[in-house]
Amino acid sequence: MAKSQPERRLTLLYDKICRIDILEEAWRGVRSNGGAAGIDCMSIEAVRDYGEERFLQELQQELRAESYRVSPARRVYIPKSGQPGRTRPLGIPTVKDRVVQMAVKFVIEPLFEADFCPCSYGFRPKRTPRMALGAITKRLQAGSTYVVDVDLKSYFDTIDHDLLMDLVGRRVGDVRILRLIRAWLKAGVMEEGKVRHPNRGSPQGGVISPVLSNIVLHEVDRQWCTRDGQANPPAHLVRYADDMVLLANTADAAQQAWERLQQQFAQLRLVVNEEKSRVTTLDDGFAFLGFEFRRRRGRIYLWPRMKARKSIMGRVRQKVRSFRSSEPLAVVIRALNPVLWGWCTYFRIGHSNRTFHKIDWAVRQEIQLWLRRKHRCSWRHAQTCWNYHVLHASCRLYRMVGKVSHLEGL
Repeated sequence: MAKSQPERRLTLLYDKICRIDILEEAWRGVRSNGGAAGIDCMSIEAVRDYGEERFLQELQQELRAESYRVSPARRVYIPKSGQPGRTRPLGIPTVKDRVVQMAVKFVIEPLFEADFCPCSYGFRPKRTPRMALGAITKRLQAGSTYVVDVDLKSYFDTIDHDLLMDLVGRRVGDVRILRLIRAWLKAGVMEEGKVRHPNRGSPQGGVISPVLSNIVLHEVDRQWCTRDGQANPPAHLVRYADDMVLLANTADAAQQAWERLQQQFAQLRLVVNEEKSRVTTLDDGFAFLGFEFRRRRGRIYLWPRMKARKSIMGRVRQKVRSFRSSEPLAVVIRALNPVLWGWCTYFRIGHSNRTFHKIDWAVRQEIQLWLRRKHRCSWRHAQTCWNYHVLHASCRLYRMVGKVSHLEGL
């Protein structure tokens, strides 16, 4: 219905988030995502101890009576991937707020999904990073070798509240839902015991934030790609959340696209990171979703960026060195393997095998260093006793080499 009536605003939505089946499904989503407690210190485990059914029934009563009140998010800082010493802010809502946000997401997301364009891949049902990478590869193979590499400065922190609410209001006409969304935006964040109320931004960490971010950037998408997937000249857009590139066939088309895109960002009151945004070519290379794209000797290659490699090695180093020397090697490997498997699963497309060789070698070196300290032996002895075959074949250390899979177009 939403797809066939793109101008329709739905006004009876609030009653749906009050339904116990919606709240139960929302709770299952929040529970599976895990995460820390908010400012009320109530964790997911605490809700289980309190009683899940009791918790949801009380929440349903609050929503029906319209006595539910939003709490500020708890501000934490997490390390930036591949950037030692740098952090990014994360807002952690309470579990109760996360459940209600999930319920609202379930209700409003299909309305906006009916409008969203095929060029958008981030935080959407049945869409993955690999699909976005495949779309880029397909365009590059078709001859779009001029690239506008775009970076937005602190996108989630700079979303204009009034603009966002106007965009949400195009589809959502229920004032109670709109009131909830505005309350989450205005709730603020608590840091060191003090609550700040920013007049811009949607805190990263909120369940509803990815949907809201897509609603804003859909205004960019629809200038470049219609709902049936037909791209508008002079370039083709591929976007994953706030990570995006424009692909053009000529240098002039790329420059025109960049100038037009800057105007669109200005209209949306978003700030472009001028230092990281640029017009480039496939020969010079560009980055997207952790991969480096480049053409060499007439062939297109992609492999994990140096920043991604540094990130995984930092995690490996931290994980291995967190174990005391009294721990068995099997325990260390059992804890390390899921980290390696997860990183390899994401990056195992394209031409990653050379990188995988380097990561496998570096992981073995880190474990051999730990074993050298554990057994107080020489470096040569550690490398001989716990060599490639021992660690991978006997000790079952996860090996990345040989796990590369096919990506269409390469």
